Amino acid sequence: MDNSTATKPRSPLKGDPYRAFEELPVEVRRALQESLVDWCPLRAREWLLHLVRKERLRPAKAAAMLVRTIRRMDHAEVAAFARTWPKGAKAYPHLAAGATLQRYAGRGGFPAA
Repeated sequence: MDNSTATKPRSPLKGDPYRAFEELPVEVRRALQESLVDWCPLRAREWLLHLVRKERLRPAKAAAMLVRTIRRMDHAEVAAFARTWPKGAKAYPHLAAGATLQRYAGRGGFPAA
C-alpha cells in the first residue's frame, strides 16, 4: 500500500481501513489513490456493499458507479477551487464553464489559459 492512505480521514466506522482498502475492487482502489478528496476506505467499502446488497447491482456495475462518484466529487472540488481562486474563472475557463477534467486530459494536457 502506498502513502495515499497514510493520512486517513476520520470515520465513525469500526474496522481496519487498510483491510477495507485491500478488499475493494482494483478500479475503486485506483480511483481512491488518484482522487483529490480524502475518502475513507471503510465508507467506500460500506457504499460498495450497499450497492451490491440493497440496490442489487452486479459487483462490476457497483464498482463502476462508485468510481464515477469519486471522480465526480473530484471535478466538483477542482471547480470550487477554480471559482474561489482570485484568477480562477480567467485562469481555468473550461472549469468555470462546467467542463470535466477528462475532457481535457491527453497528450496536450490542459489547454493554455
